[in-house]
Amino acid sequence: MNIRHATSILCLAALGSACEPPTEPDPGQADPAQSALTMAQGSPHTAAAGSYAQTAVTGVGVRPAGPNTILEQTSLGSISGTLNGTFEDELRVVIHPNGRFNAQFTITCECTVDGKQGVLELTATDTGELVSPNAGAFAGRAVIKGGTGDLSGLRGVLEIQGVVDVASGLSTTTYSGSIHFRHGT
Repeated sequence: MNIRHATSILCLAALGSACEPPTEPDPGQADPAQSALTMAQGSPHTAAAGSYAQTAVTGVGVRPAGPNTILEQTSLGSISGTLNGTFEDELRVVIHPNGRFNAQFTITCECTVDGKQGVLELTATDTGELVSPNAGAFAGRAVIKGGTGDLSGLRGVLEIQGVVDVASGLSTTTYSGSIHFRHGT
């Protein structure tokens, strides 16, 4: 249904109120309704891809929880690709007796994205399993929750996958997904 037809129906429903049908938009001008929708949604989503690697463990705690083991770790690392910079992360891993594990973590990144700088916060979850006595493989999702500086309006969802060296506790991860800047932030 076009906008002129819809307005006519509304005018008839209002029992003959004085309504003038809207004019069709000039093809050379932006559609105000579409402009408002674009503003509400933010900038277009763009592809994001790269990798990040933990480079140093700064704290670790291990404790039993029934048949499981809980590992809490903080570390430092670097990230490259669409997101570029250094990060700190805090993670909590539940390791099950069968070698499977699941993790929740927060990454705080001093990043540059498309020439814009700020601090980003990502929250992530993953699941994995030991693939050898020395390595585990995992996959999950990271969500860009917000940031500061030029990155305050950045949002996105990234699929992650990687490997963790069991002896060092350090992981290497690839990411891919989409990001966008919200308007009005």
